[in-house]
Amino acid sequence: MASAVGNGGQWADIFTAAALEPHRWDDALRAMAQATGSRHGQMVGFGPAGAAFNWISDVDSALIPASLSIDHGSPTVNYRVGADLLPNQPAIVHEAHYDEARQRLSAADYLDLCADFDIFDGCQTRLHVGPDGMIGLALLRSSSNGRTTVEQRDLFGQIAGHARVAARLQQAIERQGFALLAGTFEAMDRACWLVDATGRVGGMTPAAEAMLSIGVLRLAEGYLTCDRAADSRALSRAVRAVLAAPALAADPVIVTDRDGHVRLSVECYPLPARPWALPFAPRAIIVARTGAPADRQVQQLMRMFRLTPAEADIAVRIASGHSRQQVAAARGVTPETLKVQLRSIYDKTGCGREAQLVRLVGLLTQ
Repeated sequence: MASAVGNGGQWADIFTAAALEPHRWDDALRAMAQATGSRHGQMVGFGPAGAAFNWISDVDSALIPASLSIDHGSPTVNYRVGADLLPNQPAIVHEAHYDEARQRLSAADYLDLCADFDIFDGCQTRLHVGPDGMIGLALLRSSSNGRTTVEQRDLFGQIAGHARVAARLQQAIERQGFALLAGTFEAMDRACWLVDATGRVGGMTPAAEAMLSIGVLRLAEGYLTCDRAADSRALSRAVRAVLAAPALAADPVIVTDRDGHVRLSVECYPLPARPWALPFAPRAIIVARTGAPADRQVQQLMRMFRLTPAEADIAVRIASGHSRQQVAAARGVTPETLKVQLRSIYDKTGCGREAQLVRLVGLLTQ
């Protein structure tokens, strides 16, 4: 393999192809490993708010989260992280630095993983460091590969230059996705925010910008929040749920005023996830719709589901985030009576739990 990809032009082609067709990163990392006589090539990244990826050639991706997790990211647990943080480190960190970092470990977890996969040796370098995270490139070597030689590290350094250009290219392409997606929503005149794998907003429509000026929703350090703490927590949970489990829909977040009237219905939708995407690509869409007054919701519930006025009022209060204790106090009924009324509401609406009722009432605001 070394002779097949031994010059800069061919390495440039290999890594540019990976940036344009991300599933080819595996081929690029494998070619790098073979050219340097290493067992595996690795590309790893950390983003804000815990977003991360860990790509290793010739390792089943299903094994990586469980066995080579970058959760072992403490310098006192992971000697590769510790070596990267040593003072006066060179551009390429290698086994001599690993030896020093191992002396400072407080736990053997990562050492055990390296023994299981036989990857104690190798070298590494940073491809990107910035406020949005870090991307690194590494060789993982087995006992039969031995330690890296000066020549192998020199070749790795040359390859890393092309990998760095490719990583920046893919970052630019993924970030451009925010602008392209936001542009498609402009014609729909909807308030939409596009978020990345960390939940940070990367783009928004003009309608979303206009909604931010009202003050009900706002951006705080890049994250979409509400003017009330309880609503902000609910929105944060909904975004995290969609990012963690894209196949599952999150319940709408109903943003209310002090009187319990619905101001907004905020919904989160996942975007198709690509297995070889960096953390900077759009991962979800947040859509906000102006809510209808509470009395209108009451009328709709009475008309559509034959709820009594009392039942419709209870449903709206529950959907507005009021606890059962608060609803019972506002209605002047006992908790037992409220429980009976809720059972009737569930029967008439076909809901099996409060979250479904919240979703149903939220849909009436659209």
